[in-house]
Amino acid sequence: MSYAPQRVEEEWTVDAPASLVWEVLGHTDRLNRDAGLPSVQVSSFEDEDIGRPVQARLYGLLPLRWVEYPFEWIRGSNYSVQRDYTKGPLVRFRGGVEIEPAGSGCRVRMFAELTPRNMFGKLAIPLVGRDAMKKAKAYCANALVRLRASQAGPSVAPGALPAGRADQADGTTLRQGARRLGHVASLDRGIVGCLLRHLDEAGEDEVIRMQPYALAARWRTDPHETLRVFLHATRVGLLSLQWQLMCPNCRVPKGEAETLSGVDKQFHCDTCGITYDANLDRFMELRFRVHPAVRPAEDRVYCFGGPYSAPHILVQHLLRPGDARECTATLEDEAYRIRTLRSNDSLLLLPGRTAGGDSRPVIYRERGWEEAERSFHPGPFSLAWKNDTQQTIGVVLERLRWDDRAVSAAKVAALQEFRDLFGSEVLAPGLEIGVDSVTILFSDLKESTRLYEEAGDAPAYGHVRRHFDFLKERIARHQGAVVKTIGDAVMAVFHQPADGLRCCVTIQRELAAFNASLPDRPPLVVKLGLHHGPAIAINANGLLDYFGRTVNIAARLLRESLGGDLVLAKEYLDDALVRDALAESQAPIVAEWTSTLRGLAQPLTLCRIKE
Repeated sequence: MSYAPQRVEEEWTVDAPASLVWEVLGHTDRLNRDAGLPSVQVSSFEDEDIGRPVQARLYGLLPLRWVEYPFEWIRGSNYSVQRDYTKGPLVRFRGGVEIEPAGSGCRVRMFAELTPRNMFGKLAIPLVGRDAMKKAKAYCANALVRLRASQAGPSVAPGALPAGRADQADGTTLRQGARRLGHVASLDRGIVGCLLRHLDEAGEDEVIRMQPYALAARWRTDPHETLRVFLHATRVGLLSLQWQLMCPNCRVPKGEAETLSGVDKQFHCDTCGITYDANLDRFMELRFRVHPAVRPAEDRVYCFGGPYSAPHILVQHLLRPGDARECTATLEDEAYRIRTLRSNDSLLLLPGRTAGGDSRPVIYRERGWEEAERSFHPGPFSLAWKNDTQQTIGVVLERLRWDDRAVSAAKVAALQEFRDLFGSEVLAPGLEIGVDSVTILFSDLKESTRLYEEAGDAPAYGHVRRHFDFLKERIARHQGAVVKTIGDAVMAVFHQPADGLRCCVTIQRELAAFNASLPDRPPLVVKLGLHHGPAIAINANGLLDYFGRTVNIAARLLRESLGGDLVLAKEYLDDALVRDALAESQAPIVAEWTSTLRGLAQPLTLCRIKE
């Protein structure tokens, strides 16, 4: 006997902007949890199917199994999902949320269409459905209150920390951690308070994979200072490090390691059907979780495919054979991509200056997209796409720009504070992992041999050590890190080229004061070479080190330095942020010449920067 679908719907008005409501209701994992739905176990895809097997137990007793198809959404506006059940009281579920601006707030409509399999399902749908809607509405209201409170900025001082609820944070452990953080005078007290309150009050899912930059945006705090607090909180035992291996397509964690030495070179994404090499820049992200001594937190999944998990995807649709769909999205002046799920066939969308747009639909055929790229005019963009194959496909419109909330392994490995706190965090011996973008600085002392001859070995060595401290402080001040010292030379790393340039200018400007502070010692003259590009990260004698062409060029540039200057390749100035940093520093380029550096086939145009 077959039963007709039953529809359950709830509609209400919210005194909050649609963007804020989307942030709350778009987090479907948290929504399902608070609505009383069970956690789920997700299986691997079967063959080329676009749906994924899932199972759960309702109320811990009733077994449910279904095939879940990819969510469909237009970011900020609506989403929906369909589940076809193979076991349980339902045959099919289709539900979702629609959000429309209304005055200063918005109107929310939540719906569910449920097809019962048997009489039990038919009788249970109205009761369970209404109860779930009621809980979802309450979740929305409570989550908005919490979100607004967290956005109010730093408000909790360590000394005012709550005692901790019995079912959540251990107040004693939090207080001990707070006291130890209080001994680090350089930390922002307000950010420390925000973190401690978060660990005490946030939901279980919010303390498992914490992103410092995302929380800094919510707390309205400085991202770098927030990261520093997280690093020190890990050191005192409040948090644990998590190295997440991120799929370059769906950008969901596909592997995890507690230490860099536990990272493998290759990872597989079952969702996208690809194997990829680990990369320090984008595919390896540092996140944090609450330490078990502070509070227990299980990593349970209540929903695995909602829009919260893919913030880079603006639109996601399912297209059945012959289907054509239209949507509108606002695109910024940057590159986007249209991509099919699982098969990963792509079509680039590149910003152009022609007003209007191409109204032709983009068509997907058996061999892939009909065209490789298309241009668009930044602003509202109307997109029509069509599936001209015999299979159902999932299509997405996504940003190519990587998530700016991510703390990449490359970035944190270039921070002196991270290396000082976690010096044992290195890759496994023999493992080589690429870095797409790194800035390498080499320094050396001019005529250091004469320094040792004139001052004697012991005094000269002490003077050189003080000069190392001088360099390290300025490198750390500009968000860089010392990789190693080689005789009288220093090798340092920066994540951003502009930071490396600022650091070099600062070193040369402040060296005179350093020399003046030691009048009984001969003045030092420092040579600097700086370069930017890809490299390979390795474990070298228990240290995270770098090698490759970029490192070699930086070392060769150092040899071109005359002392008291900085030498870099002219191409280094192609970066707009570097040019801005040079203009702000008012440090002039005093010479420009072409040279073929040792080991390079092609000559480089070099620049000398000196006061």
